[in-house]
Amino acid sequence: MRPIFLTITVLTSLFAAAQQGTITSKVFGWKSFAVEKDTSFSFMKVANGATATLANLDIKVVELEPGKTPHSMLSHADAEELIVVKDGNLKVTTSSTSTIIGPGGVALIMPGDAHTFENTGKVQTIYYTLRFKTTTPINADRGKGAGGSFAGDWDQWSVQENEKGERRQVFDRFTAMFQKMELHVTSLNGGLVSHPPHKHPQEEIILVRKGTGLALIGEGTQNVAAGDLIFFSSGTLHSLKNSGTTPLEYFALQFQ
Repeated sequence: MRPIFLTITVLTSLFAAAQQGTITSKVFGWKSFAVEKDTSFSFMKVANGATATLANLDIKVVELEPGKTPHSMLSHADAEELIVVKDGNLKVTTSSTSTIIGPGGVALIMPGDAHTFENTGKVQTIYYTLRFKTTTPINADRGKGAGGSFAGDWDQWSVQENEKGERRQVFDRFTAMFQKMELHVTSLNGGLVSHPPHKHPQEEIILVRKGTGLALIGEGTQNVAAGDLIFFSSGTLHSLKNSGTTPLEYFALQFQ
């Protein structure tokens, strides 16, 4: 039992580390992430701190070798967790179900739900983990009524073509922590802008899957590429342009 206990202890301490201060709008570049190693997995710290609307937002990238798990079954009483798979296959197990998801697959874990993950493939699995703590009380019944925890694969997202490319809807729902949480995937054709510069009270997170782009953040712009994460804080003027000739594909998450 000692190795398992050690892994859980280390993992818990990573996510409970001292906050880095308020997270403001910026691009978190994939090439800037430093890899750190634990006994059974590697990880990259992306961001950890309060935001304009959250008590805490903790984002990491986990690298999991074949046959490995980052932790045994555990639950987080005060946090909601979103998983987005970048590469490889990930088995998501909750107290009631097990689902294997591949690149572009997503899992949403409600507070208090026991869960674990496992790389069931033959190559390394890489996934983003975003953990949210709100300033408002948790409503467990609201989360359960909206469907509770779930995991779904890329092929499950319905595709709609539009004049700028494609849109895949992942979910738009209540959760235990949010009155609205919406996640979709945009595929933006070369040279186009997602929408005119605008701002809104909801905070937004972009995960770039493919292509290159130019992110407007306030009065400045920053280049983005595959693997990068963009955080738009509440009320920040922003837009995203495909700066290449091939589609710019990205997850877009809003919550309130």
